[in-house]
Amino acid sequence: MTENYVSQPMSFSRLPSQGLVYGISGVGFVGLAIAAVLTGIMVIAKGLLVALLFVPFTGGLAALSLLKMYGEPLLSHVGREVGGNMRKMLGATKYRARPESKKVEPEAALDIPGRKGRLFVYETETGACVVWDALKQTATITCVVATAGMGLPQVGVPSTLSEGERDWLIFEWAKVLGSFTQKEHIVRVTTLEQTRPGTVAAEQRYFDERNKQGTAAQASYLEALELAREQVVLHRTQLAITLRLKGHVNELVKGYGGGKRGMLKLAELEMETVHEALMQAGFSRVAWITGREWGAWGRSIIDPASQEAVDVRLGTEHEGVAPHAATPMVFEEHRNFVETDSAWHRTLWVHEWPRYDTYPGFMSRLVMNRPQNGKPVRHTLMLAASPVPIGKAMKRLEDEKRTWITNQNLRHKAGKPESAADEADWHAIAAHERDLVEGQGELRFSAFITVTATDEESLEREVASIVSACAATGLEPRLVPWQQGEALLNIAYPCGEGMK
Repeated sequence: MTENYVSQPMSFSRLPSQGLVYGISGVGFVGLAIAAVLTGIMVIAKGLLVALLFVPFTGGLAALSLLKMYGEPLLSHVGREVGGNMRKMLGATKYRARPESKKVEPEAALDIPGRKGRLFVYETETGACVVWDALKQTATITCVVATAGMGLPQVGVPSTLSEGERDWLIFEWAKVLGSFTQKEHIVRVTTLEQTRPGTVAAEQRYFDERNKQGTAAQASYLEALELAREQVVLHRTQLAITLRLKGHVNELVKGYGGGKRGMLKLAELEMETVHEALMQAGFSRVAWITGREWGAWGRSIIDPASQEAVDVRLGTEHEGVAPHAATPMVFEEHRNFVETDSAWHRTLWVHEWPRYDTYPGFMSRLVMNRPQNGKPVRHTLMLAASPVPIGKAMKRLEDEKRTWITNQNLRHKAGKPESAADEADWHAIAAHERDLVEGQGELRFSAFITVTATDEESLEREVASIVSACAATGLEPRLVPWQQGEALLNIAYPCGEGMK
């Protein structure tokens, strides 16, 4: 079957530029409306002279609404900067855990900055972890997955699959993703790819427990461990599926006994369904993580200095980290980075995707990035996909077509020629509509890359390496100022949150 499969190139459309009208976005339109209304009120109430005195304010507001940077009106950027600096002045960007002053909380509750009293970690009868968001009424299940290799082969990371086998595996994975769009209770599917320096702590513990030294073979084994300590790289892929308890799903929960018990039963049912679908798609491993494994993921990101102590417990009854012990003790957000227990982090948003022909698996160069010094860059890639119901997707396309036609008529009246950007927007709308008519589902993707370093100086160096890998892959990343804390928490503690 895979021998007859022909690899097809793919490309992505640019970000749309039509806005609500004449390229003006919703935020820009509101800013212009406020400036116009204020000017009108002053002219009527105080006269033209007073209105002219306020032109620096109203004119500046109008300019911020019309001018753009990174496809957003400057008004959005200014609002984000003002909001971030106000939070900093009020001390809302700093967090220090004070265990001695905590109120008594349920054992399953997590003390995460900005989410106190919201998140709870429960385990099903099979030991699998379920993260419950009490505010949004969502449950998130997470599994570790492995395949024979979806990415394109890289230097030092060869593929065991032929080109046809790899593309067929990706095709089957795409069908699994498509099935999520048919389930109204699935609100987000998040893929997390973590790459970090590995350890040989468990192997060292195994050797030390036997305490047999002195032979040449044992000395050779120790030497091999030392060499591996510098070269080993750990790469993990997690898939988190977020369910919202609404509609007919709520009836199922009630049928299973309601409350926490019913929610956990529903989560187990979804785990069985997803596990079967992934194994049929060709995945070689699907393992639903426990609460301690979920905690170890978060701890590895916010406190990499403790990683070896966590890794040495692999294979023992104390493997992993208790969820309540995985939360940060220190959390300080700056404009372009976050400082946690023993790490500095910077998150980049993938602003644009390749607009030239590329092939499935093209992101492997980024995921497996390793600079010239041979040491891997500690980073996590998050791909968040939100299923969109077909009816809602078609309605949005109708609105976009109507906006494009309106803008086109306005351009003709103003005597403006057509541009390649406008033509690209129309082709993207038409192609998207064809896909929906042919029965494909819609998943709205967003991607974020969090780079983690053990000091601020190396953070700058490793971010530069990741940006270079993005450029080689055809991705255009950009900073998300004053949203660094929110982005990091979404990656370190996967619970189905999205970025606004």
